[in-house]
Amino acid sequence: MPRPLPLVLGVLLVAAPSLLRADGDPVALGPPTVYERFVLSACSPCVRESFPIATLPVAAVPLPAFPRAASGSGGRAGEIVIDVLRAHQPGRPDWKSLALRVTMSVSTGGGDLFRLGTGLLDGTDVAALAQAVGQMARMTPASPGETRADTIDADYHGGTVRIGVLQIRGEAIGYVQTGDLPTILQRAVWEVPTTLYLPVKDLSDVATALGQAAERIQQVRGN
Repeated sequence: MPRPLPLVLGVLLVAAPSLLRADGDPVALGPPTVYERFVLSACSPCVRESFPIATLPVAAVPLPAFPRAASGSGGRAGEIVIDVLRAHQPGRPDWKSLALRVTMSVSTGGGDLFRLGTGLLDGTDVAALAQAVGQMARMTPASPGETRADTIDADYHGGTVRIGVLQIRGEAIGYVQTGDLPTILQRAVWEVPTTLYLPVKDLSDVATALGQAAERIQQVRGN
C-alpha cells in the first residue's frame, strides 16, 4: 500500500545528499520547491496540468541611477504570465502537489517576445506572496527631511521567484526576478540578468493576479 505523501516526501528529503554552507550548515541538493521534488520523485505515472490566471503587460520604464549598468532586460517592455500548476497521479486525487508559475518575457521589437525567465513557488506560499506584493505596491518614497538609507531593497522570495521594490536615493522601481535564490540574493538587483522592471504602482496588478492564483489553488486543492 502506498505511503502517505507527507511521509514519502519526508523520507526523500532526509535521504537526499547534502553539502555544507560556508558556515557549516547542511544544504540539501535538488529542486528548491516541493512541487518539483514531487514531480521528480513521488509522481509516476504523473499528470501535470496548468491553469492560466493572468497575462500582465509591462511598459518600458526609466530606471533609477544604478551604481553600475543594469544587466539583462533593462527597462524594456514585456509581460508577466501567471499560472497555477497541479501534478497528480491518475486515480489518486489525494496524491498531488500545487505550485505557482511566473513567466517573464521582454520585447525584442516587431511584436516578438523573448522569454527572460520562469520561476516556481509552492502553492502553500502564494497567498503570503500576494499579501506582501500588495503591501510593497503601497510603499512611498521618503518625505522631504526624512532620513533614510541611500538604498532600500524590500522583497519577498521563495522557490525560484523574487518580487520586490528597490529605492535608490528616493527613486523607486518594482522588479520581478526568477532563478536560483542563493545566487540571486548575493547580487545587487541590477546585476541579475533575469530581472523585469515595472513601476511600483503596477505591483498592485501583480498582487491582484497573485491573489486570484491563491484562490484558484484553494479551489483546485479541494477538487
